Amino acid sequence: VPRGMIAAEYIEAIDEIGDLEAIRRQYRSASVFASGGAAFSGNGYAANSARTEDTAQPVTLDMLSTEDAKQRIIDWLEKSGRGNRKINFRLRDWAFSRQRYWGEPFPIVFDEQGRHYPVSDAALPVTLPELADYSPVESDDPMPLLAKATQWMNTTAGAAGVSPDLLAPETPVRREANTMPGSAGSSWYFLRYCDSRNSERFVSREAERYWLNADASCGTDIYIGGSEHAVGHLLYSRFWQKILFDLGEVEANEPFGKLYHQGLITSFAYQRADKTIVPTDEVSEVAEGKFAITATGENVTPVVTKMSKRYKNVVNPDDVIAEFGADTFRMYEMYMGPLDQSKPWNTKDAVGIFRFLQRLWRVAVDEQSGQLRLRPDADAAVEKQLHRTIHKVAQDIPRLAFNTAIAALIEFVNAATSAGGLTRDQLERITLALAPFAPHIAEELWHRLGHTGSLAYELFPAANPALLVDDTVEIPVQIGGKIRTKIIVPTNADKAAYEAAAMADDKVQAALAGKTIQKVIIVPGKMINIVAK
Repeated sequence: VPRGMIAAEYIEAIDEIGDLEAIRRQYRSASVFASGGAAFSGNGYAANSARTEDTAQPVTLDMLSTEDAKQRIIDWLEKSGRGNRKINFRLRDWAFSRQRYWGEPFPIVFDEQGRHYPVSDAALPVTLPELADYSPVESDDPMPLLAKATQWMNTTAGAAGVSPDLLAPETPVRREANTMPGSAGSSWYFLRYCDSRNSERFVSREAERYWLNADASCGTDIYIGGSEHAVGHLLYSRFWQKILFDLGEVEANEPFGKLYHQGLITSFAYQRADKTIVPTDEVSEVAEGKFAITATGENVTPVVTKMSKRYKNVVNPDDVIAEFGADTFRMYEMYMGPLDQSKPWNTKDAVGIFRFLQRLWRVAVDEQSGQLRLRPDADAAVEKQLHRTIHKVAQDIPRLAFNTAIAALIEFVNAATSAGGLTRDQLERITLALAPFAPHIAEELWHRLGHTGSLAYELFPAANPALLVDDTVEIPVQIGGKIRTKIIVPTNADKAAYEAAAMADDKVQAALAGKTIQKVIIVPGKMINIVAK
């Protein structure tokens, strides 16, 4: 429509109302729709709902928002005895009924009167029929894919496995054509994992008590998953657990004790000027840091977005593992950042973790002979840092702070490299601390240390609390608003010792030359500030 015609329509509408001031008053009084006599069905403000002497209107709703108006009328209904407040919930049955061929069949049949009967335990599991073609049937009356298997669908009670005590074997019956998808089983998989080979029960009482919480408040200690699972999985898992608990089949009343949402791993893609995304395989790097669409030469900008097949920026773990190994892939995932935050995947950054594992290997193993290279005596500084690393890792794992735990391991390996290696005892302890993050290289080192069993059954090393405390501390000295030097003082030094150590420093004396000290401010363990003129 030409602009002039649009302008004319607006002008005509304004003329009908009056002037801009009138429009402004209507908006201020929330009566735009009311002025035209129209009803507004969305969220807004109530109009023409005032209580007056000549109307039967029991309560005034004028100028109330939709939510406030609902609450006021519900309050009035309750107070007047005309109704009760109630919250209704509506749940979807998608987790247990899908019109698919490849799901789990329901062990239910129906007779000609529509009454349902269960398949006996002896006839379980119900197996799907073989179909050469299970594409949907074009029909005015849509039906599930299994309905194509007419001989399987329409059978007898005896062939379907219904107990003769419930239904005569020759009775014609019809099977249920809908199936259960994988999400039906995923609502309680955590229970089956505890006892997956038990053919008598989904989980034995002993296995449940061993693997799950002994206090029976909840089954699994912690559930780590994305926020998209809040309804699609967690809600249905809770229903399943509650039903089993009410039936006395499990001891825990709740499926999970704690929920932790991990962040989304994103990936790099390319964006046009109009903000649309271009698949990565259609883009070339035309200069350092400059990218363009290969076919057209149109410039695009690198952006971070979610991984998508459409954008062709999905990272295949197999490719990363083939190049760097499973330990590097595993550690890089944990080292990318805090677990609960989204972060972009960049395979180039995985090289850093790969080099760290190489440094660790070179600290422990001679690359020429393949034999362990061990120090006869422990370096005191390395021993102290080892205890701090073990303490840090032990503290960070329960907090799911894997990135900072790995950072501590990297810092320790750098220190061990500078010190010229580790003793056998030190290598054993750092190998055990590394194992949760890089189990393959840790198992190899454990084997080369002479152990025949897996380190998975070993206790995590303990840190000596005495070695977690510093004997000395480094303190910056500030003069005239600038840090001039840093001094080393005993950890338990008093303020007099702080000041004496500072004044004995050559750089401090040079900065104070020709000046008069006005004040010395000492923050123990933090800094010294000297005010001088």
